[in-house]
Amino acid sequence: ETSKRLKSNAVSDPSGSSGSDGPRDLPAVPLPALSRVVAPMVGASDLAFRKLCRRHGATLAYTEMLCARRFVEDAAYRFSLFESQRCMLNDRPLIVQFCGNDASNLAAAAALAVGQHGVDGVDLNLGCPQKRAKEALYGSYLLDTEHWPRVFSCVRAMAAAAAPVPVTCKIRLLPTLQETILFAKGLQAAGCALLAVHGRQRGSVSRRRSGPADLRAVGALKRALAIPVLSNGNVRRAACVRHALVRTQADGVMVAEALL
Repeated sequence: ETSKRLKSNAVSDPSGSSGSDGPRDLPAVPLPALSRVVAPMVGASDLAFRKLCRRHGATLAYTEMLCARRFVEDAAYRFSLFESQRCMLNDRPLIVQFCGNDASNLAAAAALAVGQHGVDGVDLNLGCPQKRAKEALYGSYLLDTEHWPRVFSCVRAMAAAAAPVPVTCKIRLLPTLQETILFAKGLQAAGCALLAVHGRQRGSVSRRRSGPADLRAVGALKRALAIPVLSNGNVRRAACVRHALVRTQADGVMVAEALL
């Protein structure tokens, strides 16, 4: 199971506090190895930040998003953003995240990361909503139905190249829940072993966030899939993690900006 491959010591919930984002009397929930996850954040998820988060209870961390093509072709880029940011003893489990839309580049990057640098998972970014992602066709701009065959081909290629290390994906919600579930099942069939779900749609380049994340949709995805699911969104304080776990029944909660 993915949760076993990415296993680290589970920790008890240190928050002991409640917030306005959720009920005050939530029942205690078990905290598996995937429970507290540091999101991939460009310019932030470096080694020092990941180690700081682990010191305070994070059980899994992602690297920042890396360009698959540059990772393979540019040794200086690979050293600056990845090789120099590795610490095998106390920065595990670690998932390296790549962006791109070419199956051969993504497979080569996955093979290189797994074969030479010892990671615990390889992730495909399908959630980035930024302008540069639109221009280069990666991230959330691959969620449109016309690109689904390409995405599934990329996941299959990455899974074959990274085996036995699991391949994971991070997505946003599609326009409808039905579409989101169909897409997620396609990822699962292609070889995705864990799905992180940002409970918001892509939005526009100028407005990437509107309202709270839809935790009900994340819960529906959890029920529809056989693979582990991480909930991403609506976390402002420690109590929100417990709230998200209860609302979604997800395997863990991924936190980004609230950690900064």
